[in-house]
Amino acid sequence: MQRVVAALGIAFALATSAAHAASKTGPPIPADGDLPALASSLAERLAAKTLRAPDGSDVAIGTILDAGRTESCLRTIAKGGGWPASWLIVSDSTKPYDLVLRVALAADGTIADPEAAFLASRREWNDATFDAAFQVATGKKPARERQRNVVIQSFTKKVVTDYVYDLPTTGPGAKGLLALLPEGSLIREASAVELGDGKRRTLAVVLIRPRFVPADCSTGEGRRVGHRDTGGVLIALAGESALEDKLDITELIRATAGDVLLPRVACEPGDVEPGAIDALVERRFEGRESVRLLNLSGGRAESAIAGIPVTVGIKRADGAFKLYASAR
Repeated sequence: MQRVVAALGIAFALATSAAHAASKTGPPIPADGDLPALASSLAERLAAKTLRAPDGSDVAIGTILDAGRTESCLRTIAKGGGWPASWLIVSDSTKPYDLVLRVALAADGTIADPEAAFLASRREWNDATFDAAFQVATGKKPARERQRNVVIQSFTKKVVTDYVYDLPTTGPGAKGLLALLPEGSLIREASAVELGDGKRRTLAVVLIRPRFVPADCSTGEGRRVGHRDTGGVLIALAGESALEDKLDITELIRATAGDVLLPRVACEPGDVEPGAIDALVERRFEGRESVRLLNLSGGRAESAIAGIPVTVGIKRADGAFKLYASAR
């Protein structure tokens, strides 16, 4: 029996019961907050791998499935109860074929390298057409499964290249605030805050496994939003030698803004030239002013996040300073 979960774009899904999710003895099911990092890791591993298309050309998986799309696919799998393993069919309306690959959890809850991946001509997907496509691609019939989970994810826009940041060392051996942060952290900005007790503290916006998402500066909308960052978002309050509090606001941003995209730098006229974005990233934004995310001027301990309908701040509770966040 086949179960199909279909999605249009990156939001709409026809999900079925999660009754066939992983058993208690299987790998741990990823939390929503873990999906961006899992998607980034899987997309990075798959990007350069090539598959033979039905027309005989070799196609890099990264031209079909980037990190943002991979995250959308993982969220669709999760909503449809498709863990611990599903067959993912990615349908890109700009291409005449679909990408089919096995997405399965490893024993530690990460995403394993797909055991099978192939390109197949577009068709109406069902049990029979899946079996036929698999046999044409691999030369053998698919293994029998008590419950075959199939997730069909459709995209109607072209893949837009984004860029994975080179991340600094964190934890023991790192310096300053980085020594207090988890692996995969990038300090987007940090400001000194005075909370009235004479102690020095830093309030930081930390990105977790971030990617730089360039805008299409040739369009009005692209110039309006500018270039942005995506990934997990953590607010951290640090004293001189310890992290006093931290707050993951990734899902709050997603719920209020529809996606996790923080403004990075504004568009400039030269950004539309070929190779301009590659050069901008290579220079690490040298000569460009980053958008300031928090405004803590005047001794304030609360600020809206620039470009995002979320406010963050610090309050005193039970004798300690705590972070909070709310939708505006």
